[in-house]
Amino acid sequence: MKKFNFYLVTDTHYFEPSLGASGKAFDEYMSREQYFMAESSDIAKAVFADIAADNETEYVIIPGDLSKNGEIESHKSFIKELYKLREAGKKIFVITAGHDYNKKSRAFVNDECIEAEGTPFCILSDLYKDFGYSQALSVDEKTLSYVAELSDGIRLLAINCDAENNPKGTVDERLSEWIKCQLDEARNARCEVIAICHYPVIPPVPVFELVGDAKLKNWRNTATLLADNGVKLILTGHMHIQSINKFTTEKGNTVVDICTSCLTGSPAKYRKISYSSERIEVNSIDVPEFRSETHGVPLDEFFDNQFRKSIVNRINNIFKGDGILKKLGRKTVNSLKVGTIGRFLFIKVDNSLKKTKIIDLAGEIGVAIFKGDQPYIKGTPVGDAFDKLFDRVGFILGKVETKLSKNGEKICLKEMLMNTVGNNKGFSDNNGIFSFKE
Repeated sequence: MKKFNFYLVTDTHYFEPSLGASGKAFDEYMSREQYFMAESSDIAKAVFADIAADNETEYVIIPGDLSKNGEIESHKSFIKELYKLREAGKKIFVITAGHDYNKKSRAFVNDECIEAEGTPFCILSDLYKDFGYSQALSVDEKTLSYVAELSDGIRLLAINCDAENNPKGTVDERLSEWIKCQLDEARNARCEVIAICHYPVIPPVPVFELVGDAKLKNWRNTATLLADNGVKLILTGHMHIQSINKFTTEKGNTVVDICTSCLTGSPAKYRKISYSSERIEVNSIDVPEFRSETHGVPLDEFFDNQFRKSIVNRINNIFKGDGILKKLGRKTVNSLKVGTIGRFLFIKVDNSLKKTKIIDLAGEIGVAIFKGDQPYIKGTPVGDAFDKLFDRVGFILGKVETKLSKNGEKICLKEMLMNTVGNNKGFSDNNGIFSFKE
């Protein structure tokens, strides 16, 4: 087959600004939020304008969390932007997810959090009928998963693992049977299949294997189902992270999972992808300048600062309160330095790290993990510090490993953690060419 080119945009979290996004309650909410809310509509409009200007690429795929939190007005406004993109000649396919339906949602006006009208799950396919559902060859009505023809010889399998009355992040036996049926039909029609799913199918970084909401439950089953039935590529979101991962089944079939960041928060990227039977070419693109005020701060710094702030504030929130222990914990966590920990554990750390506060380093590492291509490998000051730390507390890790290991599969926590703070995969999470023949 010839190359199929498309844009991948995930987790737009579009919020209709007229609902209200200001005041004390809003500021308090945003102090722990990774991505921007008030600016989200301007960001989406700027990205869509750039996509519309590309006359060579006509497809746009968006795998879920289209709205901030299921506000019906956010959906209506976002859909208007999708229609503008369609009028520019783009063919758009979306799937919905947990942030797209809600009985009640929130807005912020006059220093207070107020209630906003939500969106029932049952109307989502009607709202987005022109962006996948009306073109569908088959729809699973329970989850709103569907299959549609993208172009001659290529189909889109849109898996909704985040539907109402269905455990979040789950592809159960019934949905798996529906998926298998669709893949059989595609094979009989001699069609290639690209899949999308809101949740990552493969854990984006190794430690996310231990985080229940960070990937599909029983993800190996779904990855095997897809790969052994001809799917080579799945596009995912949910975790707001830049990552590319491969999974090879016992039969030797490989599927590549491209998980992409939230559009409205660090690292604020979307992707342009070229797909063929032999390989995929991936290019990550930064969100362009948009209309909202960034107070003269460069865009990457603007997004990163919000993410760092959210990490620091979430840590501090653990020690929220007026009790003596809470105050002591808060003071300690905000003043403790890497050099102090090193001396306490008899670990030699690089001079460049000694005066760095632990809480600041946590923010930097968090941002780096979600940007992909994590730099903290062995041979770097931070990577070496982690290597020594994990060796020092090896007896504790060993006890935890025993409890976490299941079905005879032993977990190596040190390796898992080192490969989370440092990219040791041998390829980029952001850009590159990936062959299916390797």
